[in-house]
Amino acid sequence: MSICDLLLFLLSVSSVVIFFTFTPANSFANTNLSVRGEGMSYWDDRTSKKDACDMAELEAKNDVLRQIGLEKLKSNQVEACSDTGDKVNCELYQSTFNTISGGYIKNFQILEQKRGGIDKKFCVVKIIANAVKFRGNHDPEFIINADVGNRRRFFEGSHLTINAELNKEAFVSVLGWYPDIDKENYYKLFPNEFDKNNFLQNRFKIPTRINSKRYKLDIGFPADLKKDETQEFIIVLATKRKFAILNKTKVSELLTRLDEEGKSNWYMHKIGYSVLRKK
Repeated sequence: MSICDLLLFLLSVSSVVIFFTFTPANSFANTNLSVRGEGMSYWDDRTSKKDACDMAELEAKNDVLRQIGLEKLKSNQVEACSDTGDKVNCELYQSTFNTISGGYIKNFQILEQKRGGIDKKFCVVKIIANAVKFRGNHDPEFIINADVGNRRRFFEGSHLTINAELNKEAFVSVLGWYPDIDKENYYKLFPNEFDKNNFLQNRFKIPTRINSKRYKLDIGFPADLKKDETQEFIIVLATKRKFAILNKTKVSELLTRLDEEGKSNWYMHKIGYSVLRKK
């Protein structure tokens, strides 16, 4: 599924995603730091320069975020990756998503990108990044939990239902992150044209029960992707106040806006799975 197809498909609200649960980060004073990072990714005859260097860039960002102390892992994150055939990419994306609880990279500059490592079989990327730690603390009395069932891998063409529970009523948004297609942006899946009311409470499903016959969350596969398995993510975001999100929004801009809201006013839960192409 191309980006254009994906945007059109937002009307029927499709998604392809991968799942991990992360612990809320410890409290941080808001800090804006300039940090250098380096990442490496294996580059063989079956891997394009773009794919190898994109992964190396992602690892360089992770390196920056690790340096400012944002890594918070749960044991079941490793279990989520153990089911996927593309474990290396799965763990890397997992690590990237893991850091979002504590902070994010606001912007960055690539300082160097070249072949390197043992026998020059790696793409090496060096960056300098503006890394931000979120200000304030999460409200321990304000949480959301969500899942898409027990499966970790799905074939394209399946349908997705998000099961969620709030401990307090809140405004809920559901976003998709597709790093194999567009690692810089999130895409809004809910609320949408068919399911507009996102002020929810207690247990609920997406699509909501009252609108479940109007649309489905279809699991597609990127048409232009050369590999046969992709890892992608869903973000379920609960906010105490109404929080507008565009259909397509830059990751860094969304996180900046959430930082301005204050961590006590929102809670983010990440879920996902890998998707297999039908042959």
